[in-house]
Amino acid sequence: MPCLDLSLRQLPLTVVLAACACHGTSIDSESGEAGGESSASTGTTAQAETTAASDGLTTGDVTTGGTADPTAAAGFFARWPGLWVGPVDSTTSAGDFPTMNMDVRPADGHTLFSRVDLDGGNSLRMAMVIEQQGGEDVLVFRNGGYFLGILRDSRTQLVEADLEAERWRFCSIDAGCDYVDAVFDFNGADALDMHVEVKGTTHFDWPATRAELREIDGPFPVDDTAQPGDEPFPEMPTLQVTLTWTEPLADASDGWIILSLTDCGLGGGCTPSRFIRGGAEAGATSLVLELDQIHADIYKANAVLDRNGNLGGTFLPDAGDSISLPNTAVVVETTGVTEISLPLLVNL
Repeated sequence: MPCLDLSLRQLPLTVVLAACACHGTSIDSESGEAGGESSASTGTTAQAETTAASDGLTTGDVTTGGTADPTAAAGFFARWPGLWVGPVDSTTSAGDFPTMNMDVRPADGHTLFSRVDLDGGNSLRMAMVIEQQGGEDVLVFRNGGYFLGILRDSRTQLVEADLEAERWRFCSIDAGCDYVDAVFDFNGADALDMHVEVKGTTHFDWPATRAELREIDGPFPVDDTAQPGDEPFPEMPTLQVTLTWTEPLADASDGWIILSLTDCGLGGGCTPSRFIRGGAEAGATSLVLELDQIHADIYKANAVLDRNGNLGGTFLPDAGDSISLPNTAVVVETTGVTEISLPLLVNL
């Protein structure tokens, strides 16, 4: 499916990455869940090794060619958790984006998961899990999400790792590195450059900083049994937030819910873990927003009615906006749907 130019350059995340980098994915029209790519075709290993030689990546003592070397997988699982934040330099038709926040934590005993949303029909999610692919246990980087309400899901597998340089490389399971080539290149304790190429052309760069550490108790995965190659995403909680205000809107406006683990002020001071916006029509006095696949936790919640449409990229309300009481504690339960209501009591 080709990328569409939606003029999203001023928005705080990139959701077109999922749509432009998918391959060989089936969609269950009833459940909406995407099936995985088929097992690795013959020649994928050769493609990966050829491309690896051409780009100069070294592997040290780590096995290449798609085999899930336990040391390489364990190294990545130890390095990846955290709240990663950075701008996206994209060569897609949607252009660049000022920030993409990925809160990487366990979704179950096998999977590290993160998700970022624009609205109910546009999102990007990433998952890391050891799966059975082509008769081997491999570390799989899974990404995709909803683009214009259509689900996309892509699986790539670890083909190369350099533990000394802290660099991991993943390529398309079906079509090899010539189709999708994703490199996670860590630099120091809290810096990452994620570079993705599709069909040999730069797709996006994400130079990210780990703003907050997410510590995991004990080794991960908890159970290193490989998961099926077509396993759906783990079941996760949902947060449903109803925003309310007194005066009916004179014009259509966006409402936002912003969640963080630390207090936010009107001048900033926090890093959002999850956020989503929704549109309220003229005359409305309420708006329901839903955050799916959210990590269970106690969050600080801040809701904003963005009357002048300039919240994206800054998360800072300004004159004319309405806000909830700052940093309302919200407990997202471990299962099911958590429902809360946030009245917007303060007009700026």
